[in-house]
Amino acid sequence: MTPMNTIDIAFLRKIPIFTGLTNEQLAEVMRIMTVQSVDAGASIIKEHENGTDMFILLSGEVEVSKTLLLKIAGRGLDQRDKMLQKLSANDYAFFGEMGLFDERSERTASIVALTPCDIAVITKEEFFRLAESDTRIGYTILKNIVRIISVRLEKNNKDVLKLTTALSLALER
Repeated sequence: MTPMNTIDIAFLRKIPIFTGLTNEQLAEVMRIMTVQSVDAGASIIKEHENGTDMFILLSGEVEVSKTLLLKIAGRGLDQRDKMLQKLSANDYAFFGEMGLFDERSERTASIVALTPCDIAVITKEEFFRLAESDTRIGYTILKNIVRIISVRLEKNNKDVLKLTTALSLALER
């Protein structure tokens, strides 16, 4: 796989966190991105580790997983990874955005490359340098991130309610 040397503005326009940015603003964002090639099987993000970079999947496919702890009779706790989702560049996927806001926050899932991938990396320092120098870009991206995180939080809350209900019904039997 040949690494991408340039990032296509038309592709970036489809990434949800960049909704509302002009081509000129997207060009400014591109200046703070570093493109990296990742081999199949390589970890991009490890659950519970600290990290401050955000990633945009430019090509390839990744797997999002979380660790589950299972109590197994007579054997104690068993730790297993549960695949939650597969993402491809066609999904206009990005991840790690929460790391931009708190360097002490832990990654909430692991991301592993299923195929060779190209990813764009935006560091916390570069992002906030850009956001402070061009407040329109910063405001637009931050507004989009907040909207996306809110939607994800609402979905997670509904999922927790469904799981709690199912567990409660199962325990009543």
